[in-house]
Amino acid sequence: MRSLTVKTSLLFVLVSMISVLVVAVWVGERVDSEFDAYCLRACAGISSPGVGPMQGQSDQCEGELMRGALEVDYLETIHTAVWLAALVAGLAAVGLAMLFSRLITDPLNRLKSSVQMVQAGDLSQRAHVETGDEIGDLAAAFNSLAEQLEENDKGRKQLLADVVHELRTPLSIIQGNLEAWRDGVMPATPETIGPVHDEAVLLSRLITDLRDLSLAEAGQLSLTREATDLRPLIASVVASYIEHAGIHQVRVTTDIPDDSLPEVNADPVRVRQVLRNLLDNAVRHTPAGGSVTVGAARAGDGLVGVEVSDTGSGIAPDDLPHVFEHFYKADPARERSRSGSGIGLAIVKQIVEAHGGTVTVKSELGGGSVFVFTLPIASGTDS
Repeated sequence: MRSLTVKTSLLFVLVSMISVLVVAVWVGERVDSEFDAYCLRACAGISSPGVGPMQGQSDQCEGELMRGALEVDYLETIHTAVWLAALVAGLAAVGLAMLFSRLITDPLNRLKSSVQMVQAGDLSQRAHVETGDEIGDLAAAFNSLAEQLEENDKGRKQLLADVVHELRTPLSIIQGNLEAWRDGVMPATPETIGPVHDEAVLLSRLITDLRDLSLAEAGQLSLTREATDLRPLIASVVASYIEHAGIHQVRVTTDIPDDSLPEVNADPVRVRQVLRNLLDNAVRHTPAGGSVTVGAARAGDGLVGVEVSDTGSGIAPDDLPHVFEHFYKADPARERSRSGSGIGLAIVKQIVEAHGGTVTVKSELGGGSVFVFTLPIASGTDS
């Protein structure tokens, strides 16, 4: 017996029939006993008019006046009426049981149908159940889950399409140059090998970034956290970018206050990765003659904030909420700069949040951008 409708109907019918049967038997017994008592009192009253019944008279009534033909017919009529009422009540109980069972199971059947549709791959399916009870709450929870699954599926498909697009360009360049060298169309010189090498480096970085991003989004990004002094860490990362930024005529400096900066509880390797991604993004979007500044200071209770600001082109207000999405382009018609993987800021967000911090951005078109991320202060080092 797998049908919930049948189970609930039988349960309602069984409870109703037992209740009706108990009432019918009890009423029948009470009618008999009360009728006999009535006959006894009537007999005693007839035997001695105007005088209360004596003990001998009551015994005589009990022995001589039991139930006559009229009394028996009357009782049978009462019993028939009671059992007929019980039958009608039972039939009504069956009908109501079926009705209430359908009221309970129909929303569940609709929800089941929606679940099966989602299971079959139709993530746009929603359960149209508005009962206002626990079943309605269950349907609302299912709809929320289905919406999240649909968004995740769209994101996965978009990510796959973006990855294919980003891989196609460097692979095409590498393949084209290799074929030209093989066919003797172009000589293999340092000048022609250099761009191919750059594309290979970009391809390797994209693959590495994709791996880090997938681990971070799955909550499996490994962190080796320790008490870390941000001063030398920031200085070393900035020093490695001075020459690269100089090629683009962009000045990179630091701005860290002289007072004591507490150590943070962080993975220094991952923090360097965050700084490199932010610096790379800032340098790429800062025109010649501009500057990029890295600073650090306390950012509230138990936090240190690291700021990377630039005098670059800035970000439009409509694009600000999307800058930490992978492969997001402010102008979809414009090809992204070939020097970036397109997921650097997405990795920044995942790494910072894995440390228990936050990352924010403030920017305006033509006014530069300011990225700020926070890290927790190491216990025992905050003074």
